[in-house]
Amino acid sequence: MPNGPFQLIVRRDGAVETHAFHQDVVSIGRGRECDLVLPDRLVSRLHCRVERLDGGTFVLADVGAQNPARLRGKPVARAEIRPGDTFALGGCELTLALPVLPAESAEETKHGDLPEKGREVAAFLRIARALNESRDLTRLLTQIVDEAIALCGAERGFLLLGKPGEHTVEVARNFAQEEIGSPEFKLSRGLADRVLRSGLPELTTNAQQDDRFRDLQSVADLRLRSVLCIPIHVAGAVAGAIYVDNRLLQQVFQEREKELLLSLADHAGTAIQTARFVAQLQQQQTELHAALARVDELNAALKGQLHERTTELQAIRDDLRAQAPGARGKYGYPQITGDSRAMRAVFALLDKYVDAADPVLITGASGTGKELVARALHHNGRRAGRPFVSENCAALPEALLESELFGHMKGAFTGATANKKGLFEVADGGVLFLDEVGDLPLELQKKLLRVLQEGEVRPLGGRDTIKVDVRLIAATNRDLVQMVRDGEFREDLYYRLAVLPVHLPPLRDRREDVPALVRRFLAELPKEQGRVRIAPEALERLVAYPWPGNVRELQNELRRAAVVCDGVILAAHLSPHVREGRAEAGASPTADATLPAERGTTLPDMVRDLEVREIQRAFARAQGNKSRAAELLGLSRFALQRKLDKYALDGEGRPTGKPPAPDADG
Repeated sequence: MPNGPFQLIVRRDGAVETHAFHQDVVSIGRGRECDLVLPDRLVSRLHCRVERLDGGTFVLADVGAQNPARLRGKPVARAEIRPGDTFALGGCELTLALPVLPAESAEETKHGDLPEKGREVAAFLRIARALNESRDLTRLLTQIVDEAIALCGAERGFLLLGKPGEHTVEVARNFAQEEIGSPEFKLSRGLADRVLRSGLPELTTNAQQDDRFRDLQSVADLRLRSVLCIPIHVAGAVAGAIYVDNRLLQQVFQEREKELLLSLADHAGTAIQTARFVAQLQQQQTELHAALARVDELNAALKGQLHERTTELQAIRDDLRAQAPGARGKYGYPQITGDSRAMRAVFALLDKYVDAADPVLITGASGTGKELVARALHHNGRRAGRPFVSENCAALPEALLESELFGHMKGAFTGATANKKGLFEVADGGVLFLDEVGDLPLELQKKLLRVLQEGEVRPLGGRDTIKVDVRLIAATNRDLVQMVRDGEFREDLYYRLAVLPVHLPPLRDRREDVPALVRRFLAELPKEQGRVRIAPEALERLVAYPWPGNVRELQNELRRAAVVCDGVILAAHLSPHVREGRAEAGASPTADATLPAERGTTLPDMVRDLEVREIQRAFARAQGNKSRAAELLGLSRFALQRKLDKYALDGEGRPTGKPPAPDADG
């Protein structure tokens, strides 16, 4: 046996075992008859052999296993291996260790009957693996202390960190791998301070008789005999110490143990330095994240302040522009928000209408502010000190509306227990505003016309007329001209109401007024909501949205957003369809979708437009053939002709420009 024993280091499921062999052929497998037994179901009963040849070379030989051994990731039948090579069998990894000489001492420790060199190699392999895989400093240092106790035959082990006189005991363990309570009173702090101060190891085989420790009272008090204390260096400076002792036996520690502990101290220093680097990087990362968050906060604050200043400047510019001579007309009309070209045209008309006595007809889609215009005419006109009376013609049934407008006498109908003045009489000398006048029944249209022509009303059930002096302002979102064509509105009443017409543009045609409207509505929010601002991106979405419900829809949107936000309306606080810049389509009747009147049209108008469009498409498809067009529309030729007469279309579906047939009913 020219080269002495060799070792096979086995790693399986995180455990490491070292086996020494003196023979030249070592059988490996799961069977009990093998020299090296591996209890792994993926290993055959006799799997392979390690053979030592003359000259000290080694060979790994397969013996016909179903799962051949793998060397460098490849299966082998027979291959030379060198000390340090690792091969795999099933779930096990085996490393061939350098040949070692027989240990000088055959002392047995709790590691069993493994040679001392083998135990040392296994211990350092475990520590090296832990250093590579774990970032838990306490766990690493604990493992180092446990290995130091085992390798040195110590009774106890301590690991200290810090400066002389200020050190702390990070790990304190005994040979049974148990924690030691109150460790600061269980070791010689004076001895530890000497090592921390000098940076040199201290070794004594019998501290009770060592003159170097005569002045250390703790040595006597603790009855220490064998003591070994090694400094831990980190980045060239002493950062701590490994301290092991044995209070029962002397001469436990020799130069061998000192060298082992010096190596373990190097590992401890590496672990401490790595942990400090990791902690430093984590701290820097935390500080960086905090700094970035602070920068974001400052940017947001600056952006908010910039927006506020911009908004304030815009408001000042709007005020100055509004106060400029002739900018918003003679009266300024502070009740109405808007400085667009379309609204300036409205203000120019109002200037001319204010002092007149003739009726005013205000048209425009629902939500455009028709009542605001009516009130502005009253407020700035000659009747400002007299009553302003308002009524919605679509809100009451015909019988009740007649009583509201013209009044009634006691006993005129069931429930009329007293005389009641009508709104014309109440508004005498002032202004009567009739909203939704297009919904006025035909019979009441006739009575309204008589009041306008004669300047007097007759209450229901009364015989005498009452003279009234009222300026009438009417409003509607319907197309009264088309209603006249369809026989739904009296032509003579229309011309009587539309002496002074004014049309209010939809909000989509004056988007430049949206920011001013937003500022006004936010300023009018209830005080308990506090001050509410709007972010620039949210304002951009509001300007881009078409607002089929006009100013009223914008006001309701802001009220809702002000409730759900936390002082600043962001784009996320807006309704989805507003945020995405599209009017809602395909909504159910119960959804928050705009109705025809809110889009500035009516259902009959929509039906008329649809029918005219489809008739024209049918004539185009039929190349002017009326019978074929009627067939495509699913109508009889006679029914199609009635449609053409109703909509004043010629025999090919083109507008004739003539009035529709008065008796066409479609």
